[in-house]
Amino acid sequence: MGFVLLSVPPGLVLLLVLAVGMMIRGEGYGGSVFLTSVMVAILVDIAFMFVTTMWFGFRRAEEVRAGYTTTANEFPHLPQVDPTTGMVIRLAGEPLLSREERRERIRLIQAAIAAGDGMDDRASG
Repeated sequence: MGFVLLSVPPGLVLLLVLAVGMMIRGEGYGGSVFLTSVMVAILVDIAFMFVTTMWFGFRRAEEVRAGYTTTANEFPHLPQVDPTTGMVIRLAGEPLLSREERRERIRLIQAAIAAGDGMDDRASG
């Protein structure tokens, strides 16, 4: 969750900067505007991660109640819907899709939509 640069969470980078800065200063972060700013950024990152995790949990529960999922590797008993197009990409009970299979099905759906195929099998919700 949150912004990831080179597969390293920003909170971890900030924590490393804070720890190194405190070691260099030989004291806590309170006496340095820079280190205090880093500490505030860490707290903001933690709060952002908490809020987005809660939001995704609520969103996933809404989808399950509505009878579908946009989650790739969960709920094989529900149809999987492409969140962009709203089209069903995996039927309920069908085995979970690999990343390549999911990408190919989405590509086929987008091509059919672009060709004006009249596909109107959008999931409700």
